[in-house]
Amino acid sequence: MLDRREGARAAAFHDDRARRRYVASHIALRTVLGGCLGIAPREVRLTRETCGLPHCAQPHGRPTLAGGAPAVEFSLSRSGGLAVVALAAVAVGVDVESRAFRHPDSPLDGMIRRLHPAERAALAELPTAQREEGFLSCWVRKEAYLKGIGTGLPGGLAGQCVGLAADLAADGRGPAPTPRGWAFADLDLPPGHRAALAVAVPDGGASRTPPALTVRTLRPPP
Repeated sequence: MLDRREGARAAAFHDDRARRRYVASHIALRTVLGGCLGIAPREVRLTRETCGLPHCAQPHGRPTLAGGAPAVEFSLSRSGGLAVVALAAVAVGVDVESRAFRHPDSPLDGMIRRLHPAERAALAELPTAQREEGFLSCWVRKEAYLKGIGTGLPGGLAGQCVGLAADLAADGRGPAPTPRGWAFADLDLPPGHRAALAVAVPDGGASRTPPALTVRTLRPPP
């Protein structure tokens, strides 16, 4: 059911469980997209847009449908045994992370220093016990936005402020996101995970409220 590129990626996994989860999540993505397009999952043709970084014309940007298919934008993210698919009529990015995602050799303070100054200030206002959760809520927003614009992490962590989840911000709102033309939403997921999405605002303005979209959470096999 997967295409040649997906098959090669699956074959590159050395861990059998990671391979099964990758395959299951991509089959699920194809099933969801096929349902939207009215075609079989194996008939869904995927490609990548040109990279969103300036002066980079390589085809490793945002995944998209190939061949002039109807305008369904999508994003897929996986973390351990959970996968999230977001669908929208406009550019969208989603990210999910386990609360145990940070490697012990990556000090929290060092990771916070890589963020936008407004995000660092908001995290500094939190009690120490909440700072790691606050950082994670910011991180998934950041990754979702960078996926949405088609750059991934090379797009930079400090260039734009994406804010924190409202339930973790000291003032209940957090710093206002700075990317014009994008809105952010924090997703309610099973315990042990944080997730967020970034979605383009059709009028190109600044907004805290995302337009209508569809999100599916999936449990790949163990």
